[in-house]
Amino acid sequence: MPFSGDDSRCPICGEKNNCASVQGREIEKCWCMQKVFTPDLFKQIPLESRGKACVCVKCVRQKKEGED
Repeated sequence: MPFSGDDSRCPICGEKNNCASVQGREIEKCWCMQKVFTPDLFKQIPLESRGKACVCVKCVRQKKEGED
């Protein structure tokens, strides 16, 4: 999924990413600070979308479950 221009959406699935930074909160309080992002997860992000929006918790969870 190419970057939609909406940084509140996951670049992998398009769902809301609930990023603290997008919501005007401190990034240190974001849900992502407690998660592990694998290199394989980042490979799923289309090149044109990398570095423009955060991945959502659902995609992080699905990738983690797929590794087990």
